[in-house]
Amino acid sequence: MMKKLSGTLNATPSKRLYLSIISDYGLKRAICELIDNALDVWVIAGRKNSVNIEVSLSEDQQVICVTDDAGGVKRSELQNIVAPGQTGTKPSDATIGLFGVGTKRAVVALSQDVKITTRHGHDKSYRVEIDDEWLKEDDWNLPVYEVSPIDPGSTRIDLNRLRLKITKDSIEELREHAAATYAEFLKDDRVKIVINKKPVGPTTFENWAYPPSYQPRRYTGELNTQDGKKVAVEVVAGLTTESSPTGGDYGVFFYCNERLIARGMKSHDVGFSPGLAGLPHPKVSLARVLVRLKGDARLMPWNSSKSAINTHHEVFLALQAWLIRVVKDYAYVSRTWVGEWPDKVFKYKKGDIVDVPIENIPEARKSFLPPLPRAVLRYADIVEHANRKVSSRKPWTRGLYEGVVAAEMVFKKNWEQKNRIALIILDSTLEIGFKEYLVNDSGEAYSDKRLLDLFKDRTAVHGEIKKHASISKTDWGKIEHYYRLRCKLIHERVTVGVTDSQIEDYRSVVEAVLKKLHKLTFSGSSPSED
Repeated sequence: MMKKLSGTLNATPSKRLYLSIISDYGLKRAICELIDNALDVWVIAGRKNSVNIEVSLSEDQQVICVTDDAGGVKRSELQNIVAPGQTGTKPSDATIGLFGVGTKRAVVALSQDVKITTRHGHDKSYRVEIDDEWLKEDDWNLPVYEVSPIDPGSTRIDLNRLRLKITKDSIEELREHAAATYAEFLKDDRVKIVINKKPVGPTTFENWAYPPSYQPRRYTGELNTQDGKKVAVEVVAGLTTESSPTGGDYGVFFYCNERLIARGMKSHDVGFSPGLAGLPHPKVSLARVLVRLKGDARLMPWNSSKSAINTHHEVFLALQAWLIRVVKDYAYVSRTWVGEWPDKVFKYKKGDIVDVPIENIPEARKSFLPPLPRAVLRYADIVEHANRKVSSRKPWTRGLYEGVVAAEMVFKKNWEQKNRIALIILDSTLEIGFKEYLVNDSGEAYSDKRLLDLFKDRTAVHGEIKKHASISKTDWGKIEHYYRLRCKLIHERVTVGVTDSQIEDYRSVVEAVLKKLHKLTFSGSSPSED
């Protein structure tokens, strides 16, 4: 096959790449890129000193200023500030930055007028300025200014003519986001992050419960990558001391080199799918798994903006099968103990985390929990399972057995008027059961008009049912008695009392009639077949 040089192409990137990502960056993501950069400088310097990062956001003037004393940028490395793909970190550094695009994207996404001033150690202070006019030009050369000295080892980023509006709410959201994102760093007293003069404290997710045998586990091990590098793995999994279905703070949390990348993952990639942990649901909202990975920046399974986990990355894939097992087992315990959480989970607020070293994580296929507790089916589940075959053939019967279940649920509530409500539900369910039988199973045709006229008089309905079905005289007597009681509750001014024994008696009658008419069962045994 012929190959002949025909010329060369200019592959210099267009500055449009800056503008193309503006919509991808909000305030939280952009500011965190600048905080990341300061922390990387501190980490590369060996974490020898303290690091102070201060973010100032003005609602009145609509300007932002971010300063840090992490060490500053050398004059010879200033091109890293603007050149896409260039960075001062090495792939082998256990840092946050890697791709050489974060700071550039962040400042351009936030502002039309950017000034970055830096001083490496006690060297001179230099400034680069980026504005929309420079972004419109094809020339990549950028002036570097020597300016009046700023504090040694510091960097200051001034952002004016903002592209987004700063509000009180957005500032508070940024503070909360930073508290969770940098919690691992903020545990170190040498790291200080201040937003509008208020220090940010760490928000962690380790409010564990310690139920006997099912205490949280701390799994530790290493992953070997294809090129012989190692990634340190620590996973803490367990049940929490409180449910958080609305806040969504359950599922899997990923920290890469101490930075929170994913908060509360609940996708099928980590086991939240049918047949595993199940779909996300309040029943499993006690299950929480914290994954901490440390190693070369290029081995971290994050995307370029560090806003999500790359589930196709080799490190994630090596961890995935075992991680899903852990998620599945703790979700199972959470679901099994629904309704008993106060006694079986929440009261165990103190204990020890069980340490579980794992030699080969990719080959591990268990969570190292004891045998899981047997699930105790709720009454609703028992009834649904017992009548599955009938309802698949006769879908109109589902509402009937669910009506009985609803009455039972109300009956168990600690409500003052629970028995009145339960009686109305039971009698309404029975009346609907009569209608469904006449329409679907009696063998006689009923027009809409005939049904409407018939159900204006409950006595007439009873008479019609007696033509087709054999129900005992005793049960008919109770049905008519409880129907009259229901009418008193609804139509008469004086409130009528309904006792627990009356509800239990009427429920047994309704269940017997629905079994007779529709082959439904409420005992948990298999329903009878036609």
